[in-house]
Amino acid sequence: MELADLRQQWQQPSLADAPTPLNAVALNQLLARQSDSILEKLRRSARLELYLNSGLLLGSLALVGLARVFWVRVFGGVLVVLGLVCVAYLLRKLHLLRRLEGPVDDLRAHLRRLSSGLRSLIRFYYRLTLAMLPVSGVINALMAFSQFKRGLSLTSPFGIALVVGFVVVMPALLYLPAAAATRRYLQYLYGRHLDQLETALRELDEPIEPTTPAAPTAAQP
Repeated sequence: MELADLRQQWQQPSLADAPTPLNAVALNQLLARQSDSILEKLRRSARLELYLNSGLLLGSLALVGLARVFWVRVFGGVLVVLGLVCVAYLLRKLHLLRRLEGPVDDLRAHLRRLSSGLRSLIRFYYRLTLAMLPVSGVINALMAFSQFKRGLSLTSPFGIALVVGFVVVMPALLYLPAAAATRRYLQYLYGRHLDQLETALRELDEPIEPTTPAAPTAAQP
């Protein structure tokens, strides 16, 4: 048998080798196996963040209780509030991720709702991180005024420039770097896994058509 005939037979599979279309049960089983792997990665990321934020919360509580400087305690109090919000956010995320462990009637609809809920939580986390920029600016401005005490007035040109610099200019300069870093962080922990899940859902929604083998062609002499 010549090399051209071998290549031709390899490129033209027989009817027995053609893939058979999957039914709804097989599609759900395939989606369940893939989603279990993706959701486990999301759970692992959420648990890691929960441990880190719990450590931040404990450290902030220690800072509030042990710091001697008033504004350091204020900054620690802000971190405590931020830590509580983040812990509540992560517990909510883990609750969403655990909802798949029980029996589900419509797996694909459930996964779509789960993906939508996680996307909403990620957007909340992103906005919260950026909202901390002006908050930290206000705290820094108040700390600066407390250091100058009576030598600095809020209505003086230097006082106005100080407030504008901390509350407006500094957050504006840090906004783009902080936004880019936060997006990369969230994409690495959650976004890439959600992208895989949503891609699998879209692919399974597409109709599967059986492939028919091409008509045999005459071998070249």
